[in-house]
Amino acid sequence: MTSLTRSQVQERNRETVLSVARKSFLRDGYLATSLATVARDAGFTTGIVYSSFGSKADLALGVAEGLQTEQISALGDRVGGVASPDEVLEHVRAWAVEANASGWVRFELELLLDTIGDTRLAAAQTARQMAAVAQAAVVVRSLVTVDDVDDKTLEILAEAAVDYAIGVAIRQVVNRDASPDRFLRLVAPLVAGLGRSSSPPT
Repeated sequence: MTSLTRSQVQERNRETVLSVARKSFLRDGYLATSLATVARDAGFTTGIVYSSFGSKADLALGVAEGLQTEQISALGDRVGGVASPDEVLEHVRAWAVEANASGWVRFELELLLDTIGDTRLAAAQTARQMAAVAQAAVVVRSLVTVDDVDDKTLEILAEAAVDYAIGVAIRQVVNRDASPDRFLRLVAPLVAGLGRSSSPPT
């Protein structure tokens, strides 16, 4: 049996820590989760966790990056192939409810508030927000024909959607009765106007 190289062991440890930390952050939130708890649940020493990520915030950023990609991809899967604008909005609403219930939003908000004063971490958060806009633009593009909307307009629409979604998500952390419904009613005419190609673009 071939033994793992040092780099392979480090990568395996890193992935294990990310997986365990993800569960803790989503269940308990960022502030209530300690590196010692993550290390214990992963079966590692705290030193191994520190050597893999350097700090709790860096570990959380790694988790947040994976969650962001996964969640926006899940949204794309939900609306992909849906022909009716009303159905698109219903799928978006269902996604938003599930995303908020998962603990993702609270985790993101706590992480943001804890790292906002750190220039390096704030820059990393800004880069993630830009990535979210790019990922959202792919989802919006899936709803229109290639020639319907130019790339700049598409980016503006995606950025506005991300910004509003962040706002609604923050409200829901404070007020569980807050709903994305008003936003969905606001964008309903836009979604209807974007239309959808009769066949997917090649």
